Amino acid sequence: MQLRVGQKIQTESTGQEFTVKKKLGEGGQGIVYLVEGAQGSYAVKWYNREQSTEDQKISIRYLVHQGPPKGNAGKRFIWPMDLATVPDDDQFGYLMPLIDTGRFAELGEVWAHLKPAPGFPALCEISYQAANSYRALHLSGHCYRDISSGNLMFDPKSGDVVICDNDNVGINRQSQCQVLGTPEYMAPEIVMGTADPSTDKDLHSLAVLLFYLWVWHHPMHGEIEYNIRSWDLPAKKRVYGENPVFIFDPKDRSNQLPNDPEYATAKKRWVYCPAPLKELFTRAFTVGLKQPSHRVTEGEWQSLFLELKDNILACPKCKAENMWDASIQSLNCWHCKTSIFLPPKMIFSHTGGKHVLLLNKDAKILVRHVNPFPSEEESANLAGQVVQNPNKPNVWGIRNLTDASWTITQPDGKTSSLNPQSAIPINPELKFDIQGTKAEIVI
Repeated sequence: MQLRVGQKIQTESTGQEFTVKKKLGEGGQGIVYLVEGAQGSYAVKWYNREQSTEDQKISIRYLVHQGPPKGNAGKRFIWPMDLATVPDDDQFGYLMPLIDTGRFAELGEVWAHLKPAPGFPALCEISYQAANSYRALHLSGHCYRDISSGNLMFDPKSGDVVICDNDNVGINRQSQCQVLGTPEYMAPEIVMGTADPSTDKDLHSLAVLLFYLWVWHHPMHGEIEYNIRSWDLPAKKRVYGENPVFIFDPKDRSNQLPNDPEYATAKKRWVYCPAPLKELFTRAFTVGLKQPSHRVTEGEWQSLFLELKDNILACPKCKAENMWDASIQSLNCWHCKTSIFLPPKMIFSHTGGKHVLLLNKDAKILVRHVNPFPSEEESANLAGQVVQNPNKPNVWGIRNLTDASWTITQPDGKTSSLNPQSAIPINPELKFDIQGTKAEIVI
């Protein structure tokens, strides 16, 4: 049955009563309603009768008891809060927080021009937060099993993310599930029925989701899909499972994008993707299609999107955002072709790897640059920043915003200390020791 406006529901664990106010949306498993109670407004997902199984009830109880992953990564999940029931009926649902749909957008709303498209900084943040949250879920021993753009919402301005429909989350390789995923996001082995959902299958789905976010197209929708006249289950099985071929596969061009205006956006947006991002997408949809152990990990996506976000430059002429990466010797604006000056770079080296930061006037040295393993809550805190000399506006420097002194080595080998709140002019070949992390300024 559907719930009626004004109908009362009750939560299982706390016994709280809520009143149904209106229908918010509908999906394959059930209907989502707005409900109100003494503690405020919430949402309830009410399962269809065929989905209201005892196994699903047990799964929801487990998720309520378990709670989401810890930290900021876990807070992005719109997690089940309690089981919801009505008297004398076997159907049930679960209570969850409301999503601010005025702030958060679905990708489909962006495509339909109902919400603004995120710029490069926000897109990097959306991609980072998605990878970060799924990584936290996987590290907790769970898999999501239905990663798709329909389950992700984002703030187009800030890049903040919320992840919906978490009722299919289960223990990796143990829990049973009523859904296998969304076909176009499923790993080939799930499409072919030779494997069950698991963490490494989630990695394929995450790569497809990220590709949609950046290219606005499916990675396997090329000539093969274009020439299929009946888009039925056998056709989907062929494209996603039997013979998946990446549309930008550098060796196999059998599934390249057709010469059709409807595919022009994908071609254009692929050009915007920086080389390191193209490399990860290519690995994900070539080697990763057949070798699950070689799929791109959440950590690899995280590191890439953090560095890309650090190295975005505005065109001095048209103000369009441009992404720089280490493979680029010179940069021309993608929009107006104006040559963009590349500022000096600061290269950080520590046990977590290397990180490059462009020292433009807005550059900030964050804790994650100088600490190889910061907590998520601390990683975005300031450790230093580029500052302008108030007496010599053409001179720019780096200010130490930590509580400890940094060791500075000049190009001639002389060393000195940079005390907290002190600054030093930016010069090529200047070297830093920031509490064990080595850094160097290069042109």
